[in-house]
Amino acid sequence: MTTKTARKTVAKIDTGLDYVAILRAAFEQPASAERISGCGRVYVCISTPGGIFPTDQQIAEGKAHQAGIKKAATKLGKIFQARSHYGDRNALYVGYDNASGVELGKGTAIVEYLKAQGITCYRNEHGD
Repeated sequence: MTTKTARKTVAKIDTGLDYVAILRAAFEQPASAERISGCGRVYVCISTPGGIFPTDQQIAEGKAHQAGIKKAATKLGKIFQARSHYGDRNALYVGYDNASGVELGKGTAIVEYLKAQGITCYRNEHGD
């Protein structure tokens, strides 16, 4: 037996952010190599603020950020996936780390910059 949960319709909001400029600046942030681990893909996932019980406003804000980053990524030639190769949601592809730690560091720098702009996100990496 399957149960369906009704989803609330949340009003769209305008964040007033220039996502193209933000994303361009995020990828231009200086970064240094982090711990060397195995090879794998590095993503920055755009999430909804508010933890496991977000308010309607936080849900709307998260969706606005996700849509804005997705459009900006397309304009800048970056890869943004609603669901990544490994199942991450709203994942911005940073690059493939060949055990150098460079892409891990780049992912951390991007997360720090986006968070400073008020965009909730986290870095996630998946080894091969």
